[in-house]
Amino acid sequence: MAGSDGDQGRPAKGYAMRALLGITNSIAVVLGAGCCSLLGMLPLAAVLIFLRDPQYYPTYLLAAVLSAPGLAALFAIYRDHPGLSSSFARARRQALDSMTERGHALPDWIAKPYVDSGTVYGFFRAYWRAYKVLALRSWATWLPLGLIAFALIYDLQIASQLSWGQILFLPILVCLLLLVQTALVSLVLLVEYPRARIRKVLVNGLLLSVRRWYMMVLSLAVLAGYVWGLMRSPILVALLATGLIWYLVWAAVRWQADPFFQQMARESGDPGVQAMYGLPDAGAKGSSFTALQDYRQ
Repeated sequence: MAGSDGDQGRPAKGYAMRALLGITNSIAVVLGAGCCSLLGMLPLAAVLIFLRDPQYYPTYLLAAVLSAPGLAALFAIYRDHPGLSSSFARARRQALDSMTERGHALPDWIAKPYVDSGTVYGFFRAYWRAYKVLALRSWATWLPLGLIAFALIYDLQIASQLSWGQILFLPILVCLLLLVQTALVSLVLLVEYPRARIRKVLVNGLLLSVRRWYMMVLSLAVLAGYVWGLMRSPILVALLATGLIWYLVWAAVRWQADPFFQQMARESGDPGVQAMYGLPDAGAKGSSFTALQDYRQ
């Protein structure tokens, strides 16, 4: 009986050890990739830490546009890294393995994994490889958003000088918040579909931000807390919280974009692609997103 109890205990111990290693690997990837993103997003990190005057908002906007590839590369790591306990990445790997066994290939309009499937906790090379791939299109995506944000903030300044300008504060503020969320959703779409037309990415990013607007409240609240922390303790928060904060934001934004991913998979007609995005076998077929041709040009 004693031997039987020991045999029963070993699998439980092995499971606990694998779970502990999985958690440790996830923490290592989130912290390490977050630190890499501080270099990839150095312009924005620098102005948040050292420039604390709102009147220099054009500098903040320029720094944000320049930092777009750093954030896109971080989202690419979160999308694919095997060391993270992400259901999205796990479903993707299983679907890709199944497609490979059947001799099928992933369509070229969907980004191939940015991280090798054999990676456990490495992230450095994958991050900068993704940065190189996504840099130009990330800048092209965020540049028009930065110009719109500049115009909105400038209008806000003008409105503050008018006696009736206060009625414009709330609409302009809502537009700015939607603009921030559109920028985040657009990067998630760009990471997934690197050949997409920039105009369609921006339009669909706005539609997805509105469609599941309550996730916008969550992600913006998390970012506001992160900025507040940077103002209070910049070095500690930057090193320890950057990866976790952006992971939470990515998870929220990725969930916002999920209806679009499923509709694109449905339009593709490829069973492997549909399995990769967790498309249900049955359910509603209607959607406001029907632009597959704009994403596989």
